[in-house]
Amino acid sequence: MTDQSAGGGDVVMRFEATVHATTRSAELHAVDALDLDRVPDPEGGVRMLLGPDDLARLVAEGYEVRVQAVAPIAPLDPGLVSDEADVRAWFDGVTGDARGEG
Repeated sequence: MTDQSAGGGDVVMRFEATVHATTRSAELHAVDALDLDRVPDPEGGVRMLLGPDDLARLVAEGYEVRVQAVAPIAPLDPGLVSDEADVRAWFDGVTGDARGEG
């Protein structure tokens, strides 16, 4: 997601934010229909990863949005990606008892 900054350069980021219902917004469960990325919230609320347009849309719809952190968009660290053999070995280890191989 690319947004133009005031200086003319591209700013590539999303925002980690909590979303709260207000008197002029729909109930909080209505954010389920918005098809936005969620992340676990330690306080049990609704925490999402939002682009600038999504953030503006939620505010315009009356939700209170509290930005917790900026989450720059960057390529995935190759060290976090498992290859097919690693995944199959992990899966076989996890499901071995269920298949009677444990």
